[in-house]
Amino acid sequence: MKSLCKSQGWFLSRIGKLLLSISLLAQAQACFAEEDGSLTLTIGFSGALSGVSESFGKSLANAAELAIADNNRSPFKMNGKRIYFRLLRKDDRGSTEGAADIAAEFVKAGVVGVIAGTNSSTSIAGSPIYAKAGIPQISATATVKQYTEAGSSSTFRMIGIDDNACDFLGKYLIRNLNVHRIAVIDNGSTFGTSISTLCSKVARSYGAAVVSRESIDPTLLDFSSILKNLSTKNADAIFFGGYSSQTGTLAQDMQRLGIKPYLVTSMVGIVGSSFLMSTGAAANGVIAQEAGASLTSMPGWKKFEADFTRHFDFNIYGLTPYAYDAAAVFMAAVRQSNSVDPKKIAETLHQINYKGVTGAVSFDATGNPRTPSFTIYKVQDQKWIALKTDTVR
Repeated sequence: MKSLCKSQGWFLSRIGKLLLSISLLAQAQACFAEEDGSLTLTIGFSGALSGVSESFGKSLANAAELAIADNNRSPFKMNGKRIYFRLLRKDDRGSTEGAADIAAEFVKAGVVGVIAGTNSSTSIAGSPIYAKAGIPQISATATVKQYTEAGSSSTFRMIGIDDNACDFLGKYLIRNLNVHRIAVIDNGSTFGTSISTLCSKVARSYGAAVVSRESIDPTLLDFSSILKNLSTKNADAIFFGGYSSQTGTLAQDMQRLGIKPYLVTSMVGIVGSSFLMSTGAAANGVIAQEAGASLTSMPGWKKFEADFTRHFDFNIYGLTPYAYDAAAVFMAAVRQSNSVDPKKIAETLHQINYKGVTGAVSFDATGNPRTPSFTIYKVQDQKWIALKTDTVR
């Protein structure tokens, strides 16, 4: 029979007052002892598990699940007890309100840490709630600088920020691809608006002209009207700050209407098989910048790809390995801290240097990766080809 660990004893004492159902109580058991004396800790996962970003969100959750399964095959010991982990998935539907609600649920449940947010907006929405409770939050997707600027010592990100990404991308487009006229479209999200604004500024700083600046609804899936207007602007490239599903539709509409400029995206997680399959031949020529070194040059990529495909038979995105490493580095911090106290785990995350699937994982004082990398890809013959990688030192 499972019993709540000592740190959750207060929770049982208030069951009557809170009138919680048995099913909700079972979900809230974030730290419990087994009959054999082992201890199971719960890591929360909050992300879009339905809606337009469902495939992406589930890919990230599956990667975290895989990391936990790998750890649980060879559990470490703490105070004589074998430590196991489990992942509690929650669907925020890609909304900031949902992310905030789930953050409150996870805090009440007493999870020891969270992998939270499948985009910058939802990562930011939950962060003050986790920070106030001292629960470490790691985002595998947040690129907006604001995410780690609130001063919390328990907020971490796996990938670099848009400011550095846009500088690298803008320089490459203008100096390597001779792009001088850029049309910019954002999808109205926190991420989309931020990165589009940054990339517009960078393009101008390197001598390019921004010939059009459009903002659309994040649910728009017909770009015909916008593209017809852009066809008169003589743009060399169209930069799109939006999500992967919209990027695919935009590429298909460009092909259908015979719009020839480069389609360029940054930090949206589209590099992988899913975008190629859903977009078809229209994907050819798309340029995308993603976080990290190229997938094939990641130290643990081959094994990760084989294990992930075998277990889930599911799409792998450019950011999927970062969700695996987010879970793995969190579990490594529990081991190194020799504690289940979230605050001690957060302190250890600032000191840790973990060798992950994506490479060395370590965080600075603000929770940002110490040496973030970015890679620019292009689709050629229905394959993602890495063009150039840059590391911020």
